[in-house]
Amino acid sequence: MISNIVIDTDAYKITHHLQRPSNLTYFYSYGESREGGYYNHVMFFGLNYIIQNYFKVPTLEDIKEGKGICEKLFGTNKYFNEEVWLKVVELGYLPLIVKGVREGTLVKENNVCFTIESTEPWFAPMVSHFEDFLMHVWYPTAVATRGTNIKSMLIPLLGDYCGEDINSLLPYMVTDFGLRGGAGYEAAILGGMAHLVNFKGTDNIPAIHNILKYYPPTKEALDDGYIIGGSVWATEHSVATVWGKDNEVEYLRAQLYRGDVNLTVSIVIDSYDADNFTKNVVMELREDIINRPGRVVFRPDSGEVLPSVLLHLHNLEGVFGTTINSCGLKVLNYNVGLIQGDGMNELSIPTLYYNIAQVGWAPENVVVGSGGGLLVEGLSRDTSRWAVKCSYAEVDGQSINVSKTPKTDMTKASKSGKLKLIEESFANFSTISSSSMTKEEFDSYEDSMIEYYNNGSTIIVPFDEITRRAEKYINYFSNF
Repeated sequence: MISNIVIDTDAYKITHHLQRPSNLTYFYSYGESREGGYYNHVMFFGLNYIIQNYFKVPTLEDIKEGKGICEKLFGTNKYFNEEVWLKVVELGYLPLIVKGVREGTLVKENNVCFTIESTEPWFAPMVSHFEDFLMHVWYPTAVATRGTNIKSMLIPLLGDYCGEDINSLLPYMVTDFGLRGGAGYEAAILGGMAHLVNFKGTDNIPAIHNILKYYPPTKEALDDGYIIGGSVWATEHSVATVWGKDNEVEYLRAQLYRGDVNLTVSIVIDSYDADNFTKNVVMELREDIINRPGRVVFRPDSGEVLPSVLLHLHNLEGVFGTTINSCGLKVLNYNVGLIQGDGMNELSIPTLYYNIAQVGWAPENVVVGSGGGLLVEGLSRDTSRWAVKCSYAEVDGQSINVSKTPKTDMTKASKSGKLKLIEESFANFSTISSSSMTKEEFDSYEDSMIEYYNNGSTIIVPFDEITRRAEKYINYFSNF
């Protein structure tokens, strides 16, 4: 993707430095998930990726290119702020401070999640230029919030119906299949990174690659065996169909023995007749599967979800038998199971586990994979009503508390003054404003937001710290 910071913004923002008071010397804005969104909390994630990836000093070539594009775009060369960008090049950093919530923190809607402010008077009119970058934190936050919601619904289901150790089963119950189905390649990667805040199952290798670059885990965590994400040997239809319809037994045999026999294999089964596969093809290699140390899961990839899953569980029970777990539900013998990848989304995932339990099947028989239903379906900036607004400025040395109060929709009213996020008790945050108290009172409060960017200086946010933090908040998420 081609990037040029001097024009990586909405076109109308290029003109804003000319529209503000000429004696503006300080500008301060904030971002929040406004009240009334789909979720009443958000699991904040992705700010450090944005900062590290996009908050970079332009080159002289960038400025020349940006000026030329803007001249053709607007029909004039008067709007592009060449003088200020040349000052940035000379300065060697963006004169900005960006603060934000620690990633992996669960924050209730209607609270400040990040702020951005100028540190040089001449750069104050340019602060809103960066809103588009920062606003895109909505997407990884939305995916991380969706994962938190799914996880929060699975935990009580597992507690009621699972006979295994929940902590070993839960991280791999939902796998990211979304790299090919994201809203774009970068979005799919960022969404895949956000998924790994809550779960470890993934086929999204670029997500892991980018975590290692932008969120490198601590050496202590890696030395202790910390895993960002995990996957398995898995077939697809192009593997199954080249064997031909009459060679499904050989197709299955190859998968059982060509990979590491101690590890899990996932076998797609619906290239021709999935019912026949789990009833008859599997029977042909029953002893091979029984004697194989690693788990074998079969993937039906078509058909109505619940009837399909129940059919194949029944068929596999006929081949391998079942054992009753401590919750009184059936578990397939010999470490055999299913992976359901079709039709899985935020609501259908917990619904599937609940429904199979109602007819006697334990959740440990099934894992799920999700692509568009995990990373795309139903998600937009308005899912949690994200907005970035100016709340404070200084003109001619005078402080101005800035806000909007639209009479036609007061849910869009914005906050005023400088802001801090205060954790009154664990998972209980509130936003305070300098506009409602003295400077001494405001300064006495400790801000839960940290500096992600300060005049060119950035921070490292280890991913293991994010996942541990998110885990602590999981029991505080209740959206439905």
